[in-house]
Amino acid sequence: MPAVLRSTHAISFAIVALCTIFTSCNEAPTGVGTEVVPGTDTIYALSSLVSPILVRDSMASTREPFVNGTYFLLGNTSNDQARVFMEFLNYPDLGADSTYDVVTADLQMFPQEYRYGDTTDMSVAFSAYELKRPWSANVTWDSIWAADGSTDFYSVADQPVSTFSESVIVPVDSAIRVSFDLDAVKRWMVAGRDSSLVKEIFGIALLPTNSSVIRQFRNLEGILQVMRLRVITKKRDSTQALDTVFVESAVANFVNTPDAQPGELVVQGSRIHRSLLYVSLDSVPQNAVIIGGTLRITVDNTGSTYGLFGRDEVISVRYVQTSGSPIEIASRGDSAGVYVFTNIGPLLELIRRNGGEADLIIKPTGIYESWRMNRLRLYSLASEAYVRPRLTVAYTIPSVLVK
Repeated sequence: MPAVLRSTHAISFAIVALCTIFTSCNEAPTGVGTEVVPGTDTIYALSSLVSPILVRDSMASTREPFVNGTYFLLGNTSNDQARVFMEFLNYPDLGADSTYDVVTADLQMFPQEYRYGDTTDMSVAFSAYELKRPWSANVTWDSIWAADGSTDFYSVADQPVSTFSESVIVPVDSAIRVSFDLDAVKRWMVAGRDSSLVKEIFGIALLPTNSSVIRQFRNLEGILQVMRLRVITKKRDSTQALDTVFVESAVANFVNTPDAQPGELVVQGSRIHRSLLYVSLDSVPQNAVIIGGTLRITVDNTGSTYGLFGRDEVISVRYVQTSGSPIEIASRGDSAGVYVFTNIGPLLELIRRNGGEADLIIKPTGIYESWRMNRLRLYSLASEAYVRPRLTVAYTIPSVLVK
């Protein structure tokens, strides 16, 4: 058999073997496909359990604005807070102040199944206060509240424009109606038709008063807002039927959770916490070609806090290139909380071409990043070998073919 053919057969056999070792052939490849490297007949493997390819771990936390999302979170636990700002938009013209009365005003809210904290607690409890100043579309928790919790956006010494406290058990996407102060709503409606007065109406803050659960609510159905202020009016000079209007709003969600403790690795959505694994590929020979790789992450279930539906089904690993778009690969966890990122050889080869060192960012993804807040504690590099993060790299070294 010619040397090239023997070499190709050897590589093919080795890659099949690697599929078994790295459990990577049961999923579609990601990024760039792995090619057979002609002129080689030996596959080498490095494991972070015996080679210094995972150097250290660390944490990165970020506060991102969540404005006008499909869902939002509202409530308190002993450690976490979720609050909401609303600014009413496109006020209807109901006529002059003297021509009508507001007879009913309520906010239609749509509780969802997801709950975080005491998942058996069905309560919804909050007070609404008028805002005293404008807020922008890129607001985050730390742009509203100081470290000591104080703020100049509202005052809880003011009379609330709404209070609500009930145990809420309704089908998903069924509305509950939260009554609002009629005088306040009338004032908003009057100001809303005046281009000068409306500039002094900044919206409301929904501040939870419960202490054990954070609940998810729906804001949008597709592109249509379903959480709206319903205002029912009656003309003063007639006995006609009541008129009903709905007022839409811009909605900002703010979630605050504890920072990770020293040495702790946490992945959490809403108040986004991400875990970082610093990779160094210096142990891979310079003339080698990386043809495979697997990253294995294990969750410490006893140190984690999950919402009603349990642990995140999917988490992601992200690599941010010095130039070009970030690369993100997702993995679905098993019943024990093990996430295996397979077929990451092309990603590792890209890191090597960009200097050989980089942070791999472990993060929530999809709905788990924006509208849920499960707190996954990962085993760190200081943990026992069988649960610590594990990176395996497969590579080959091309040889010179002799005719």
